Amino acid sequence: MSPYPKPRPQQTFVYGTFLWPERALAKLGRAMDLEPDIALELLREFSASEFVGKLYTKLYSGAWNPAQLDELTKNQWYLGFERNPNQLVFLMQGSGFWEVLHFRRESDESGPYIAVALRQFENTDKLPPWAHLTRGRFKI
Repeated sequence: MSPYPKPRPQQTFVYGTFLWPERALAKLGRAMDLEPDIALELLREFSASEFVGKLYTKLYSGAWNPAQLDELTKNQWYLGFERNPNQLVFLMQGSGFWEVLHFRRESDESGPYIAVALRQFENTDKLPPWAHLTRGRFKI
């Protein structure tokens, strides 16, 4: 049984994790393999480097669940985003760092969910300073 959400026809998912300074700089110097704990179902693509996705979080059972706002507000990465939005990045499996533009509530036929807008960093000058220190440290 695959640990990833089973896509319905026409669904595309990407996987990764959110990083913020406190997590990324902890135990600096150590390489870390990270297991994806976030899945994003691509909903709207504006270009190859910018999209909006439906946010899924991985449960302890290994199942994926559409994220709800009350659940997000308990996550350290979301609290960090609320304090300082330009310091949260998404580390996408096979693609590197992506800028988190915003989160918002949306709904579809299955009910309400949280969507996140991401844009790939075009050059390293736009990365938060702490991210430069951690490049190559995380493998996902």
